[in-house]
Amino acid sequence: MRNQPPSSPAYRLPATSDLAAMVDEALEGTRASDAQLAKTMCVVTAAAVRDILTGHEPDGPFDAARLELTEGTDGELFPTGRYWTAAGEPRTFTEAVGEVEAGNAVHDLSEWTTHLNDRTRDVWYDLSTELDDRDGRPAYALDLVQAAALAVDEPEPAPAVRPLSAMVDVTVCANDRDRYPAKADPADQRDGFVKPWFDLGTVRRIAAVSQAEAAEHGHGSFDTVHVLDGTVDGTAHAVVVVVSWMYLGSEWHEEATEILQPNAVGRYAVGGHDWCWYALDDDLKPQIPFAP
Repeated sequence: MRNQPPSSPAYRLPATSDLAAMVDEALEGTRASDAQLAKTMCVVTAAAVRDILTGHEPDGPFDAARLELTEGTDGELFPTGRYWTAAGEPRTFTEAVGEVEAGNAVHDLSEWTTHLNDRTRDVWYDLSTELDDRDGRPAYALDLVQAAALAVDEPEPAPAVRPLSAMVDVTVCANDRDRYPAKADPADQRDGFVKPWFDLGTVRRIAAVSQAEAAEHGHGSFDTVHVLDGTVDGTAHAVVVVVSWMYLGSEWHEEATEILQPNAVGRYAVGGHDWCWYALDDDLKPQIPFAP
């Protein structure tokens, strides 16, 4: 049988010039992100050394100008606990704060310095002086004065919290079956889904339904809600807990449980946007997006 040439391309791609521009933009974004990460971690490292030597007193006196870092097998930098004063005198965290505190300090500090690696070398290397190898590993002295002076981008301001008066009464549903009364802010939507706030009585109803569904269909398919009641010093308290069973046994196991905090009027945002709650209109039909 003779092979016939295809009548049209199997798939189409952007023009070569457009592809080149896309690659340049993606790489430039990565470089900018790495540079911002490196600058931030240099500043944080300088702040951490200050906190170690002052007992977390930001205005306390301290004398550290350079920090020794050694390079790990994967290129990350690790603190040794050794530093130099502005006069060039070598000292150690152990001498300054004691052996136990120094050990904890080195461990905590490495959380930041490991981000100083091959990807971010263009930033931290210019702030460092190469030292003789330590235990066969490259070593550097990071200039803490220069690190602390790096300019980093200011974080985006947190969105303003809208007043509770912005909320309206709404009936919501997440499974085409169970409906609950709630309060919701029409401006707080994600893809048309609302973030409802329920009173404690309604939370108890949601809890009962969620636990019944998990018992019937398996806990791996449903988050369950639980209301724990107790009394402390004669005052009754309720604690609302959400359990994401599917996270147990996975790398996200630490996020498997969440304690919900009530807002100022005692309402709970069970499921938030993640449960895809949608508002119902007067005829109990889905209203996505919600427009009161």
